[in-house]
Amino acid sequence: RICLNQQQSTPEDQPTNGQCYIKTDCQNKTWNTHRGSRTDRGCGCPKVKPGINLRCCKTDKCNE
Repeated sequence: RICLNQQQSTPEDQPTNGQCYIKTDCQNKTWNTHRGSRTDRGCGCPKVKPGINLRCCKTDKCNE
């Protein structure tokens, strides 16, 4: 699986270079801070704290 791996401060999305495997989900997290909205994309589907929106998916680059 190819998941995008990016935090908001990174200028562009880049593949995770093989860190995701066939049975691993991709994830896209968003949350608000005092500086505005933050986004984090990567591999896996972690448990998150209340207030963080998490979307997990199972196809290549589905976390765009």
